[in-house]
Amino acid sequence: MMKPVIGVTPSYDAEHARCQLNRDYMEAVLRAGGVPLILPLTGDEAVLETALAGLDGVVFTGGADPSPSLYGEETLPVCGETDPLRDQTEMILMRRCVDGKIPFLAICRGFEIMMAAAGGTLYQDVETQRPGSVFHPRYEVPADQVHGVTVLPGTLLYGLTGRTDIRVNSRHHQGAKDIPDTLLVSALAEDGLPEGIELPGHPFALGVQWHPETLSSAHPEAQRLFDGLCQSARNHHEARP
Repeated sequence: MMKPVIGVTPSYDAEHARCQLNRDYMEAVLRAGGVPLILPLTGDEAVLETALAGLDGVVFTGGADPSPSLYGEETLPVCGETDPLRDQTEMILMRRCVDGKIPFLAICRGFEIMMAAAGGTLYQDVETQRPGSVFHPRYEVPADQVHGVTVLPGTLLYGLTGRTDIRVNSRHHQGAKDIPDTLLVSALAEDGLPEGIELPGHPFALGVQWHPETLSSAHPEAQRLFDGLCQSARNHHEARP
């Protein structure tokens, strides 16, 4: 069976001038039968087009907050650290994946980039801007399943997990505010905050606000997100002219 090539977006450590990536992302793609490759951080569209030409799918990973300028808002004091070059890179990649129907899985920050690219907006800090919400940024034990998520039947996410209720980890302080009409909400946290979004009509366009890569080695429903991505990526590869 052919192994799909999956591009994975890195984060940038400005202090040490290096790109970096948590190993869990790579391991989850490998378990799914894919070949993970780390993508460059660049605003050069020609470079990113060339990179995408050799890929069958993309994982947009977690990291710094997207700049509120991406969704037309001023940056508030409650917004965290941002990364302009990473924003530029991932907005280009996201739009190309959407337009070219390239399978992708968008995780945490990736979920937020998916929202911004589709014309949605974000709470820059859920705790202060959405009083009464579940406390989402729990970083102490990354693999802890700290709150429940309701998965909506009939969605891609439901098809992958086979469940309407799952428990997830939670390492985000931002969240979906205004959902654009082009996106479908596929999962909700206990407080009603959208935790899963999809793009109907796309072969595989899934965003989740939690970190399935950290859960994937111990929880099959988390690994299935990567399995589904890689299967869709194989189909994408085989459908190429």
